[in-house]
Amino acid sequence: MTTGKITPHNILHQNRNKKETKVTLDNLLDVASSDNVSDAMKNLYDKTGYLDGVKPLNPSHKVVGSIKTAYTDSNDWGTCIKAIYSASKDDVLLIKCSDDKYAVWGGMASNAAKKYGLKSTVIYGASRDSEDILNIDYKLFSRTTHSHAGKPLNNGEISDSIVINNEQINDGDILVGDRDGVVVIPKENLDEILEEVNSIKKFESDAVNQLKDKNLDTILGIE
Repeated sequence: MTTGKITPHNILHQNRNKKETKVTLDNLLDVASSDNVSDAMKNLYDKTGYLDGVKPLNPSHKVVGSIKTAYTDSNDWGTCIKAIYSASKDDVLLIKCSDDKYAVWGGMASNAAKKYGLKSTVIYGASRDSEDILNIDYKLFSRTTHSHAGKPLNNGEISDSIVINNEQINDGDILVGDRDGVVVIPKENLDEILEEVNSIKKFESDAVNQLKDKNLDTILGIE
């Protein structure tokens, strides 16, 4: 190990005997964050899994869960209602919209989704009825909010996969969301990504401890 420099790999091996909470899918957002997951994906695959612009309506809301996908034109909120009952209980419903021009999700949909047992809904598009959704404490994430909605056309697709930012997202992939944003983990890479998140958390913990005696640029090896 180079003197004065720390890498996640070295910290992982250096601190084997330290008693630290292991990051698992069950405790992920108790001991880590969407930021850590995005960093892990960047380290491993040079991509972040980040859904740009998507944030929780209530900043305190967090969610980790298996994804059910759907696609709709923003003028068609009927597809979103159909998608609720096409998902399984405890799923995170991820709906990709054609654009943000119209709100495809609101208070009635949130009430229906909560009653049906969905864990959360993530709209890659616009939502509305914010006050109603906050009042029932449903975990909704979206890119923006609009007052105006489209029609119950039901012409969209309840699919096995969607493509966002040129990345395919499949049913069963894992969505991680908190106040900083939303990241999608491909299900086949879950174990590897969780291992990398653990490495990152160990690195961060050790770096913070060393800040008492060293400058951050020295710790990070920045010349």
